Amino acid sequence: MRIFFTIIFFICACGGSAYTCGKIDRKYEKNGQYFFALILRDSSSNDEGRVYGDVSVEKSVYLLKKVGDEHCIEE
Repeated sequence: MRIFFTIIFFICACGGSAYTCGKIDRKYEKNGQYFFALILRDSSSNDEGRVYGDVSVEKSVYLLKKVGDEHCIEE
């Protein structure tokens, strides 16, 4: 029973954060900072057009991820 409440608490505690995820289309470095160009999908519509967003990431994340991988950011 204690495990059940722990799981419910974890789900509720994490549910408030909004995340945007996308597929890494390109990786680049600019002025010592690391970026991913993500292909984002608009979940509010059925439009399948490509929407790009650039996000700054830590060097360790940059080296870990590859083009084509999924990456999520917290809003």
